[in-house]
Amino acid sequence: MQIRSRLTLQFILTVATILLLTLGFVYIRFRQSMEVAFYNGLRFKATTIARMVLLQGATLDTLPVGEEAVQFDKNMPVDHLVAIFDMERNRVFSLNAPAEKLAESTYQMTGQLGECRILYGGLPGIAMRTASPSGRPYIVVAASAFQTEELDELLRILVAGFFLSIGMVALVGYLFARKALEPVSAIVNEVDAIRPADLSARLREPRNADEIARLINTFNRMLDRIEVAFQMQKRFVSNISHELKNPISVIVSQLEVALNRDRSPEAYRQTLQSVLQDSHGLADMTEKLLQIARAYSDENRIEHTPLRLDELVLQVQSGLERSKPHYHIAFNISGPLEEEAQLLVNGNEALLRLALTNLIDNGCKFSPDHRVAVTLLVGPGQKPVLDISDNGPGIPPDDLPFIFQPFYRGVQQAKTAGSGIGLSLVDSILRLHQVTLDVQSVVGQGTRIQLAFP
Repeated sequence: MQIRSRLTLQFILTVATILLLTLGFVYIRFRQSMEVAFYNGLRFKATTIARMVLLQGATLDTLPVGEEAVQFDKNMPVDHLVAIFDMERNRVFSLNAPAEKLAESTYQMTGQLGECRILYGGLPGIAMRTASPSGRPYIVVAASAFQTEELDELLRILVAGFFLSIGMVALVGYLFARKALEPVSAIVNEVDAIRPADLSARLREPRNADEIARLINTFNRMLDRIEVAFQMQKRFVSNISHELKNPISVIVSQLEVALNRDRSPEAYRQTLQSVLQDSHGLADMTEKLLQIARAYSDENRIEHTPLRLDELVLQVQSGLERSKPHYHIAFNISGPLEEEAQLLVNGNEALLRLALTNLIDNGCKFSPDHRVAVTLLVGPGQKPVLDISDNGPGIPPDDLPFIFQPFYRGVQQAKTAGSGIGLSLVDSILRLHQVTLDVQSVVGQGTRIQLAFP
């Protein structure tokens, strides 16, 4: 069932329930009002006749059976009757009343309450205790047929009004649901028209700021992310195809040239060394690509533990200076250090070590003297900040926004060996650890990178 039909049906059921309760309440209250007026009329009639009859004397004689016609009132309708009984259950007065004695319970109820409602002669009536001028007690009964013509007419009107109202509600509900869902239908049509070949299309934003507008804005933001992801994927596939093709082509070309004719052992050795170097570069690139993929795919399974940031930097410093003795890394801690907690961060040791290694290695690689200054800034109640500064050629402003894209290599990087993946891997790792990265670079003076840990 479509939302439009479901909303219309729910609207009809809700209104029908409310209408039924309202009309039922009106009918019941009107019936109660008629009953109150009916019994008030019987009470007035019984009181009036009792006063007229009992004023004739202190004692009334019992009416013999069959003498009811003597006191028959020709002006009273046949569905109206009045009777008076003494306390010995004898009928002493009658108007259209049958030869029917009162039940013992009626005497008891009138004795306790003064009056009660009864069924007399098959008609609803009222029994009241009264007394003659001499003080002798009697019970007067008045009964009449309850006229239901007005109630029946009211019921017919209410039923007709109910079905007429439901029909109007169904029509109005359907039109209302269709009008309310028109923006949703427009969104569905616009989203359906978007194709992977052109992800730049966006939904038209309405002027008002309601839930539909929020939904459209959410869709547009999602399309922005999807477009960026598709563009990155296309760029990534294009770049990786180019980057993998180049070293493979170089390796194949060198091997073909080496096998073209017989050469000296030294020539073969040089060829093998060149092939080995290219193979190491290819293996390094492949490993970094796998690390990037692992960082994204295993995000929820990466284990985070408390780590001392100073020890992590010292491990990276020791590893780089051992593998590349010409590197010079100066590390120090700046700020008031009062407790060990100021040095602790929460993260994955292997990934953070890899990210710091790439950043410090890049700084040493591009600095003419291969020197990098690493400073850990700490303070009471402050986030630890790691500052990595070099005195390299700097990054041009045009290249700065793109340095973390995979395979992007600026003018300065093109002169140095590398795959263009390291900084992209660093960006992925830091995002996983919610580390804020800030890069400041001046051409000809160097680059400064600050990592603010949560």
